[in-house]
Amino acid sequence: MLKSLKQLLRTPVKAVLFFLLMTAATALLVLGANLWAQTQAQMDAVEKQFTTLGTVEQKPNRTQMRTGWDAADGAYYSEAEPVYDSVISADVLDFDGANYLKAPEKRPYYLADLQGLAVRNGGTALFYPVVEFTPAETAVPDHPIKVYVQRFLYPEAENQNNEYEIYVCDHWTENPAPLEAGKTYVAYTNVIVNHHENAKSSIEYALIAAERSTQCDAGGNLLESDMQTRTFDEVTAGFYETERGQYWLELSKALSMWDTTAPVLPVTDTALLPSFHDRTVYVREGRTFSAEDLENGAAVCLVSEEFARKNGLSIGDKVELPLYGVNEKDSPHRTFGDGSGLRTFSLLNAQNRAYTSFWTAKYEIIGTYYSVGTYGKPAGSIEMALNLFLIPANSVKADFAGNIVDSGPMQRATTSFQIPNGTIDDYMAAYNRNVPAEVRENLEITFDDNGYSQIIGGLLNMRYVAIILFAAGLLSALAILVLLLYFFIVKQKKRTAIERSLGMSKAQCRVSLMAGILVLALVASVIGVGIGAVLLQSDVLTGTAQSETEEIDTTFSIWAKGQTEVTEPETDATVPVAVYVFIPVCLLVFIFLLSLVLVNRNLKTEPILLLSGKGE
Repeated sequence: MLKSLKQLLRTPVKAVLFFLLMTAATALLVLGANLWAQTQAQMDAVEKQFTTLGTVEQKPNRTQMRTGWDAADGAYYSEAEPVYDSVISADVLDFDGANYLKAPEKRPYYLADLQGLAVRNGGTALFYPVVEFTPAETAVPDHPIKVYVQRFLYPEAENQNNEYEIYVCDHWTENPAPLEAGKTYVAYTNVIVNHHENAKSSIEYALIAAERSTQCDAGGNLLESDMQTRTFDEVTAGFYETERGQYWLELSKALSMWDTTAPVLPVTDTALLPSFHDRTVYVREGRTFSAEDLENGAAVCLVSEEFARKNGLSIGDKVELPLYGVNEKDSPHRTFGDGSGLRTFSLLNAQNRAYTSFWTAKYEIIGTYYSVGTYGKPAGSIEMALNLFLIPANSVKADFAGNIVDSGPMQRATTSFQIPNGTIDDYMAAYNRNVPAEVRENLEITFDDNGYSQIIGGLLNMRYVAIILFAAGLLSALAILVLLLYFFIVKQKKRTAIERSLGMSKAQCRVSLMAGILVLALVASVIGVGIGAVLLQSDVLTGTAQSETEEIDTTFSIWAKGQTEVTEPETDATVPVAVYVFIPVCLLVFIFLLSLVLVNRNLKTEPILLLSGKGE
């Protein structure tokens, strides 16, 4: 071996060049391979921690103006409202090439009457009472007139004061009918600030037109109701035994239920809820639903931290949920987002009766969720609400077709689906191919991948760099080895002939030619591995990796879990030790085999021919 090394050193320029190039090539191979492996590990971690959510909204075909009368201004007002020619079903999104991880679903929500639990402070009773009153004088209520309260049908009071004075106004009727002194009337009212000139009271009880049912059938069609839209009725003997009188009693009953009503959202997977997807809402205590809970319809639920706190509830407690209504139009946030319970649908069915429960069960609290926002209010949410219960959709095993309080088109807050990360373009291409244009023009699909596209783009760039480094190192190593082995072995035929003429065996000749090359290659590859490891940890590369993602706001990313500091996806940062061993070993094996082949070619030629020059 020493003689072999001495022979190499007789051509120091070639030996040093071989050593330096071999070291550089090994460093490039190690650097590229490790960077490639680490980048791939990060990409795998991102793939697991990120999801791509699509939300769907049906666009209105047009808008129309709805006019109304304002008695205080003495003028009409106009409000724009959307008009839909028809409601598009989520089934149109079931097309070839969609490749859903979770198919599109349009989520309704339930109404649950939670008697005995704190739901809303004061409910709506202070602002929307149903009152019996007697006018102080005959007058047309086109302005606030004084009346004496006989009693409140809603909210019910233990001590009814007949001398209680209020001011009522048929505020939204242009030419209201007169109210006669000495007669008793009943009306549904809204307590508002009195803006009339020469007002004798700071507030007025504005009369509201009789609440018409918004009940729909299972197909989303509005059911007809025979309720006449009067703003008040005269109360006479036996009035409450009539159909009209029953309406006021049923309305009062429904409003009383509404004061203790909380929304209940059935879910097939919390990942389909936009607020859980973007981490503005997350489970902070207990656990979320398991796959078995969702599949089997377990009687378990998630509640908000605020609701649990104000009702003294803990993980493991059970809450009875009597469900009496189903809203297939809006999300819970529309009505209960801030806890006010201001609604756009009627609490009465098409028969002018309060809804009755269609499903009752006790649900065990398995976790509490936290909403990022002021005092736990889901300010950034489009579907979550205060006091909202989340339950497995399969846990409700009753038909609710007779309890649909409202129905409407798909909205971003109610309709969503999940597709594999990085396939948005593929999905939209399939969508454009398979869904008719007249349907597409009425739908708007929005995607949210939590920044996956930006982050994966940076990681892909890093992987390209790693592949280039690895390829450059590999090609360099192969070129260097082939070239230098040519000089150190192929061009040494005469040396081989001399050694054989001096009595050396073929095995000794092999050692003479190959040992020095292998030792030099081993030292060069070991040093190259060290240089590659140092470069891998250098600020140049780590700074490059960080710069790919430093502009991305991941405050609410899936891995953040409510933290205020931005963190990166958790990956196994350990450098694969096998790379440090595998690359030098592969290089040495390649050198050994190629050298052996070349030396054996030299040995096949007879020494006498080589020395005579005829074997060249």
